[in-house]
Amino acid sequence: MNTAVPLGHRLRCAAAGLCLALSAAAAGAAGGLALLHETELRALDDPHAALVALRQQLAAAGADRERERVFWGQLALAELLSQMDERDAAQRAVQSARAALSSAPTPAAARREKMWLDLYQRHTATAPVAPAQHARQQAAAREAARAAGDEHLLCRLNTLDAIVYVAQDDVDEAWVALEAVERCAARLGEVPLQVYALSTMAPLAARVAPLLQPQTYTQRALQVLGDRPARRQRAWLLDDLGWALVNGGQAEQAWPHFEQALALATAVGSPSFTMRGHEGLAEVLLRRRDAAGALQQAQAALRVAERHPALGFRRITAQAQVVEASVLLRRGELEAEIRRLRALARDDLTPRHAELASLSIARGLAALGRHEQAYAELERFIALSDDGQRAQRDRQAQRLQARYESRRRDAENAALRLVAEQAQVQLRSSTQDRRVLVGAVVVLAALLAVASVWLTRALARRRRLAELALRDELTGLPNRRAVLAFAREQFALADRLALPITLALIDLDHFKDINDRHGHVVGDRVLQAFAAAAGRVLRVQDRMGRWGGEEWLLVMPGARADELPALFSRLRAALADQPVLGLPPVHGVTFSMGVAQRSAALTTLETLIAEADRQLYRAKHSGRDALCRHDDEPAAALAQPLTA
Repeated sequence: MNTAVPLGHRLRCAAAGLCLALSAAAAGAAGGLALLHETELRALDDPHAALVALRQQLAAAGADRERERVFWGQLALAELLSQMDERDAAQRAVQSARAALSSAPTPAAARREKMWLDLYQRHTATAPVAPAQHARQQAAAREAARAAGDEHLLCRLNTLDAIVYVAQDDVDEAWVALEAVERCAARLGEVPLQVYALSTMAPLAARVAPLLQPQTYTQRALQVLGDRPARRQRAWLLDDLGWALVNGGQAEQAWPHFEQALALATAVGSPSFTMRGHEGLAEVLLRRRDAAGALQQAQAALRVAERHPALGFRRITAQAQVVEASVLLRRGELEAEIRRLRALARDDLTPRHAELASLSIARGLAALGRHEQAYAELERFIALSDDGQRAQRDRQAQRLQARYESRRRDAENAALRLVAEQAQVQLRSSTQDRRVLVGAVVVLAALLAVASVWLTRALARRRRLAELALRDELTGLPNRRAVLAFAREQFALADRLALPITLALIDLDHFKDINDRHGHVVGDRVLQAFAAAAGRVLRVQDRMGRWGGEEWLLVMPGARADELPALFSRLRAALADQPVLGLPPVHGVTFSMGVAQRSAALTTLETLIAEADRQLYRAKHSGRDALCRHDDEPAAALAQPLTA
């Protein structure tokens, strides 16, 4: 139950001090910088104390008509309110800063403050971020910040990139952005930003590369903090480290980190991290199978949410843990807890929360013996997971397209600038000089054209390589790696929820003879025809991938082995009706199938695949064009789901 990175992602730059560590170059006044610096130090330790002090100073600045201090103070207020989950109030603070902006003394001051205001307007927005729109806005903001020479604003634009990519679970892009934040923050002496980058990298480390250790980044963040009073920031670091260890299979090592995080959060009165601390302890206890303890911690988290309505978006994690614990305890309240989780999921449109709720509901229904409903909920979970993966691929494609468009526009702008400069020089140059300059422009234009072609081809190659990593190029079906990953995921789900799952290995009969007699081109068309025939008869939840050569792996979640003969007949008829260019209309292409279902004798995916392969061997040696299935257990036993 991984909730460490996505939950509270909009709070990231709050603790990072996105506006609290502004420099004189950004604030433009020593008084404003002093106010921001003081608030930053307070927020690292206790945001509530920082909020009280900041409001007092804002009141004094308003009374003295210190417009500049009011402007930057309102941005600081927006950050603190975001950090405390008061998002509506944070947006109102941004609007107050906008009102102060309207009375800026000079156009230059107005332009500088407008850039910062636009950054915070986007940071505090609650609407989903469209990748292409975000890329365009960031490109324009960076161009303006570079023109103004504002390094601090550029660093915070990197921070906003990291926030957006973390929220979208785009790990690779987030990692690149976080590395950029860590570098610029270290160079500028922005301690809160540097700590933010390192603390966010910790839970992502194992997902970026298995050899990266989350503890390394947490320790670096603590070293950057030094001996500064920073109880809330340390609670944040310990909480992220705990979830990283849990997700990495080291739940026991996470326990003391969650305990310390909870103690620090309680000391500074942080309801968000108090709730997260209880959820972390509940997760460790669930891994220990200590259902009673997990239930107690999850219910404590829910009580925190009841006292703080702004934390309502966090309740799904704790309620899902209540359902999981109720399943282990076989509580009579399980059905009511499932209803509560459903109600929360209906009100929360976050894809990750929907997946989390759907999986826990499926487990709860299975424990109640409602296997048909559990399977339907499991199918919904799979569909949500697939939708999430597709959405992430779409976002990556949109980002690539946006980058290409940005590079193309830069190239066009550079060409226009060169032409303009060449025209100015021509007015002052001799005829010979003009010839030289025209030649230079032609060469540069040619170079730009070559660069544009190269960039287009490079992007196309990257998209193609990404597709080839998951798809068989000839048939368009999943390749061996992709279908094996799907099989592992579905086998684990079936094992946890005590649901059936059946695998089949399929081999085209006499395929070598087809290649030898008609050529490899016709052989490729036979493979494509078989893939097309399978697409017409398989269920939506089934997945077939090319296992190698003319061999295929079919994964059928929820199906029993005794259902496969009917599928075999439908697939054989569909293949017979599928025309193959280069073969007669009645081409006679057939296939053999070996089938195995998860059972007491086949308890791992490896043994299941091996059994399907053995059954395929039987089918091939019994005359081909046949199906053989695992029959070591009685058919009645094969038709029944296993106990968890």
